[in-house]
Amino acid sequence: MKTVNVKKQFVKKNFLILFSAFVLPTLILGSLMVYLSWRNVERDARRRLENTVSLAEEHLHSLTDESKAVNVYIESNQLLSSLSRMLDSKSIQYPEMIAFRHFSAFINSIVYSNALIDSIYLYLPNSLDRVYTSAGNFVFLESLTDQEWVDMLSSGGAGQRLCARVKTDYPFETPRQVLTVFNTFHNFQGGSVINFSSDSVRHTYDSMLFYEGQGLFLLDSDNHILVHNAKLSEEEISLWSQSFLEDTFVDYHLVHTAEYPEYGLRLVTAVPNRILYHSAIQNAQLTIIITLMIALITVILAYMLSLNSYHQLNQIVSLLDSAARKEPLPEVEYNTRDMYSQILHNIIRIFLENNYLQIQLSERKLRLQTAQLQALQYQINPHFLYNTLQTINYEILALTKGKQTHANQMVENLSDIMRFSLEAPNTFVTLDEELEHCRKYVEIQQARYDNGFQVLWDIDETLAETMIPRLLLQPLVENAIVHGLKQTSGNGRIKITVRKKYHDASIEVRICDNGSGIPARRLREIRQRLRESDLEYTSAHIGLPNCCQRLLLTYSPESMLHIRSKEGMGTLVWFRLPSS
Repeated sequence: MKTVNVKKQFVKKNFLILFSAFVLPTLILGSLMVYLSWRNVERDARRRLENTVSLAEEHLHSLTDESKAVNVYIESNQLLSSLSRMLDSKSIQYPEMIAFRHFSAFINSIVYSNALIDSIYLYLPNSLDRVYTSAGNFVFLESLTDQEWVDMLSSGGAGQRLCARVKTDYPFETPRQVLTVFNTFHNFQGGSVINFSSDSVRHTYDSMLFYEGQGLFLLDSDNHILVHNAKLSEEEISLWSQSFLEDTFVDYHLVHTAEYPEYGLRLVTAVPNRILYHSAIQNAQLTIIITLMIALITVILAYMLSLNSYHQLNQIVSLLDSAARKEPLPEVEYNTRDMYSQILHNIIRIFLENNYLQIQLSERKLRLQTAQLQALQYQINPHFLYNTLQTINYEILALTKGKQTHANQMVENLSDIMRFSLEAPNTFVTLDEELEHCRKYVEIQQARYDNGFQVLWDIDETLAETMIPRLLLQPLVENAIVHGLKQTSGNGRIKITVRKKYHDASIEVRICDNGSGIPARRLREIRQRLRESDLEYTSAHIGLPNCCQRLLLTYSPESMLHIRSKEGMGTLVWFRLPSS
């Protein structure tokens, strides 16, 4: 299971690296390109739609202006009065005939000069119920197939208006759609009507478009389509009509609109988004395809690179496992053509081999230190000395006939010291037992030096049952007596202090003397030896280094032995033990 997870981790790591290096930049650049393309398309499209509506506005103005021009011409120069008399009379006078010919020529010139105009009508109320048409001059209304325009003109109110309708000139003719502009006269009843061909308007609208599928529409106030461009199919017209009535066309189209409140009209041009953004969508699709291809290549490369990395890692794990089991290191396979692989494996092998040797060396040194410590204790306390001292004590008692003397007390103290030292050196004793051993040692030394020094005991009685390593204090006291007080003349003092430090719950042990002190250079050498982990024991220097190593091996670096001294003033040796 670990093998699978390690492989997955390598594949994931290499994939993320390659993804960040190749896929992510491609995705970001592609997205930026699509976004900019989208914005540019929309900006250009809005400008073009605005141009389309502007052209359609001008075209619409031309239609309405054409109708207004006809209406103004008819109302000027008393022409309406003449036309009203001619429509109401069965015969026409010569002057009126001349005026009528001029009028017909004007109307026909307008019809023939503008391909958009289908026909022009003129209606003035008259008793004969006649109207004027550009196709038949004066005709009776009942003879016209297209008659609805009269009612629309009469009921539409004053001013100009525009609507779409279907007209036929003859019964046999196919109906055709026209865009009709109604204009009422200001001073007379009736008005003029210009019919524009819806097909011609559609084809004109086609020339104003920029996009395939773009629609251009003229809508009335109820959103009904009056006229549109010719390229739209019937199905598309049906969909557009529905969307205009439901006002949903803006959801799927880019739209530009111009309002004409005067006529109740609106010009609308729109392009479906699917057509407008076709190029941007293609760019997005291309970006996605390229990104997916690069991602696939990235996965393949990541897997191939991971296999190589996993193989190297597997060899490293094998080396570490062998080193942990203390077995000979296996042979490492590596690619001779891969310089970094060789360097990596050689470094790892050398490191592990050195580490393996260091562990063996450390174990040997630890065993050697234990043996030296035990040998030291046995050198100080050989078993036969204890038996010999007991024999000497009995001989003294025999000579004194059982009376205790100072010599007997020294022998007993020395025997107790020997017995205390002969016990297992690695065992712990209570602080009280260790101090009792030190007191007996001090009594022997005071007898040797004829009470040439004093020992002050400052002991916290609550710590009497605290367990400490055996023979920890006696070498330090001996060091103070032998090296510190040997130059004093009867006024030497040693103070032994054992107190609990409440701020960190530790036990501090201090041995202080007022002896000759240690020269600064010698003090630096001693401190350096105490900091060294590998000590070579000699018969001349065993006290302080031995105690320091025992403290470090038993506890921690926080229990290291410290020494302070000033030549001519004395020496302080102290250390701390954990209370637990």
